[in-house]
Amino acid sequence: MAKKSSTLLILSLFILSGFVTTAAAKEINKDFHQSFDVKTGDTLRLKHGDGDVKLIPWEENVIDVKVRYRADIDAVGIRLGSRDDFVVEFRQTGSTVYVEGRETSRGTIGFYNKKRYEYVYEIHSPDYIELDLSGDDGDVEITDWAAKIDCRIDDGDVTLRNIDGEHTSIWGEDGDITIDDLTGELTIELDDGDLYLSGLNTPRCRLEGEDGDIEISAAEGSFDIAVDDGNVTMRQIAASGLIIRANDGDIDLDLLAGQKLDADIRTDDGNVSIDLERGFSLSFNASADDVDYIHVDLKDVQNFREDRVSKSGVIGGGEGRLKIETADGDITIRDKF
Repeated sequence: MAKKSSTLLILSLFILSGFVTTAAAKEINKDFHQSFDVKTGDTLRLKHGDGDVKLIPWEENVIDVKVRYRADIDAVGIRLGSRDDFVVEFRQTGSTVYVEGRETSRGTIGFYNKKRYEYVYEIHSPDYIELDLSGDDGDVEITDWAAKIDCRIDDGDVTLRNIDGEHTSIWGEDGDITIDDLTGELTIELDDGDLYLSGLNTPRCRLEGEDGDIEISAAEGSFDIAVDDGNVTMRQIAASGLIIRANDGDIDLDLLAGQKLDADIRTDDGNVSIDLERGFSLSFNASADDVDYIHVDLKDVQNFREDRVSKSGVIGGGEGRLKIETADGDITIRDKF
């Protein structure tokens, strides 16, 4: 029986040896380049994996894609499956250009380490191309764009500058998002990271964050913000609609007069501070656990009322509405001088 078992073991190892190898250091050094003729209404669908993406607008009716990949692989032991490599697939079907980069690797019984030195997508494109981007662990940078942007990224930063598309949508898992100068609708969902937004002119802005701060400056439009564990800071904001929901964080607002405001602000555990530019016309109602936690420092308040948990009143005729609630924190409403 022992002899038979030994024979089977030797046979199994012989068969397995056709599928496994012992590997050492390896360098992958690859460049890819492809161009596509495009027109208004076309879409670029890019899957960039862990690579960084830089989109550069130009006047040509051509999408030009360059991909640079540099990596070292150290492996000692038994290797399984296909060989280590990096490939990019290009194709154009109808009105869509498809670009997908893929890293292939084998399982290892032993030591395996991959160190990337460079993984970059440099894309020149006319700014009218709609963008559909998805990645894992890489940064995205887009400047001077005039079409719809849809970006999904797991672990990387997104930076947008001078965007003038109908709708911009970003979904992120773990990374920061920075936007400077954007016109159009904006939707952002971010699990773990900070948002830095400035120069917005948006008819509808919806922001959702789990664990991170939201900072917005010099913006105009309607805002719907929900954050689980983070602070919300808004400076020089001309808002027509303003909804803010925070579970655990402070809310600090600097609001400009000029538009009829409809605002509903609520935080479960945090302070709310609101500076109002002179010239607002609105009715306000602030409620907290105790009226002593509510501080109102406004000129020419009419119909002022207070009870055990709230203060309310009217300024400038009361055309707009401001409602503030906190379960555990202070509320401050004051004139901005």
